[in-house]
Amino acid sequence: MKQKMTILLTALLLCLTLAAQERSRRPHMSKEEFDAKREQFITRHAGLTDKEAAAFFPIYNECQRKKHELNGQIWKLRKETRGKQLSEEEYHSLLEKIANLRIQVEELEKEYLPRYHTILTYKQIFAVQGAEGRFQRELLKNMKPAHDEHQAREKRN
Repeated sequence: MKQKMTILLTALLLCLTLAAQERSRRPHMSKEEFDAKREQFITRHAGLTDKEAAAFFPIYNECQRKKHELNGQIWKLRKETRGKQLSEEEYHSLLEKIANLRIQVEELEKEYLPRYHTILTYKQIFAVQGAEGRFQRELLKNMKPAHDEHQAREKRN
């Protein structure tokens, strides 16, 4: 009995160790690393000079933080209601709140446009927005193989 328990505990520890190693192999990026990669990508793809980038990104990052907070509120509302049985009126109220938060995100974009234009031309701002979209797509594309690999491992287990 003791031998079976020892073998079981050893196998469990081995599984935990292998799982920890697998997680450590996955690329993790801090917020600072993410911001730096995004800035480099946008600077390169939008053709910004170092001087333009240095003046633009503090304002851009300020806007992104505010948008992130609003999007966080949306996710919080969704999370709080997940699995709950709501009435039609409660769903209506929830959807109204989410729509208003999304409008606030878009209003932020519009509010920051003149501030961006003190540094960049409208053509450059348009290029920045396109580069931001490409960066997000690239990020998702690079994450997909890791996600597919994770799903395949789960199917095997």
